[in-house]
Amino acid sequence: MDGLLVDSEPVWFAAERDFAASLGGRFDEADGRACVGQGVRATARYIRERWAPGLDEVAAAASIVAAFVRRVGELEPKRGARAILEAAAARALPLALASSSSEALIAAVLERCGLAPFFAAVVSGESVARHKPAPDVFLEAARRLGLPPAELCAFEDSLPGATAARAAGMYVVAVPERASERARFVPVADLVVADLDEARVRLDL
Repeated sequence: MDGLLVDSEPVWFAAERDFAASLGGRFDEADGRACVGQGVRATARYIRERWAPGLDEVAAAASIVAAFVRRVGELEPKRGARAILEAAAARALPLALASSSSEALIAAVLERCGLAPFFAAVVSGESVARHKPAPDVFLEAARRLGLPPAELCAFEDSLPGATAARAAGMYVVAVPERASERARFVPVADLVVADLDEARVRLDL
């Protein structure tokens, strides 16, 4: 969801930066990239290790999520997101959303962008024991769709996410946020594209 269907990276970065600043830390773009795709608990852990050894990880994650939700009105679907979802729906392809985010945050984003009706299943980071790059969230999505992972295609914008989908045994389409990162996805992705419009065309949807 984050960074793939919606342009959420700038909003996440603002929430993380402001929270780290409240602890005396300077959360820059390199820090933001280090945390992409791994879930807010991992971000809270990162901030704790960098600037606040005594930080309560659960409370910190809740604070960051709350800051993000307050900014949810800033979000818009990414280029090609609605078109590829509509194309899949027209082909009656079952769709699941597999995200490391919390259920409340996913619901807020999907409502804001009007994307909830497309998904037959929604799996949050709260539903599984391990977050990406572990395959748990994708395996649970497959289970809820009632399909074997090998018959599913996963779309990912982050390297931990693509690694997780590969570990789950799915066909992996990588949509990196930056063109300069494309080479890093080649070992774990079956297809690397510039955006979801290209993915729709390449997959003949």
